[in-house]
Amino acid sequence: MGNLRLRKLRLEDEKRYLSYLSEWKNDEEITPHSNVMMGLSYKDYLDILEKREKGLYQPETRVPDITYVLIDEQGDIYGSLNLRLKLNEHLLNYDGHIGYGIAPSKRSQGYAKLILKLGLDICKKRGFEKVLVTCDEENIASEKVILSQGGILENIVWKNDGYIKRYWINIK
Repeated sequence: MGNLRLRKLRLEDEKRYLSYLSEWKNDEEITPHSNVMMGLSYKDYLDILEKREKGLYQPETRVPDITYVLIDEQGDIYGSLNLRLKLNEHLLNYDGHIGYGIAPSKRSQGYAKLILKLGLDICKKRGFEKVLVTCDEENIASEKVILSQGGILENIVWKNDGYIKRYWINIK
């Protein structure tokens, strides 16, 4: 696991990224929004990710965010992480600063803890003092990951189809 790192997607990642995405199609969980290409070409998707980071994509409804992939030295993608650079009301109430997902074939191997740890390292470098991370109440695995990184439960809120646990992680 020591050779895995977070980085932004590149043009040369297309084949491996599409392979990574194909794993989610048979998964009953919702693919993290940051992974959904929404019918776009890979190049157009990368362009949108760049606009999102600069706050130029749907600025009336979206906050600036950065999508990273957890990738090994061979270019295989294990997961992805979306870092929201600020919170709007919806993100503050339900989704937090960080959303992440691990490919179904890579789960239960410690990669979720690693991706969140690396994401928190990025937050620290960007000057965040604390980060909000949430999970569905019934997602015990995600809750354990958040707790492993120092998550402190603030509260549990109702969102459309279930309860969301809201955790703050201090990263000073």
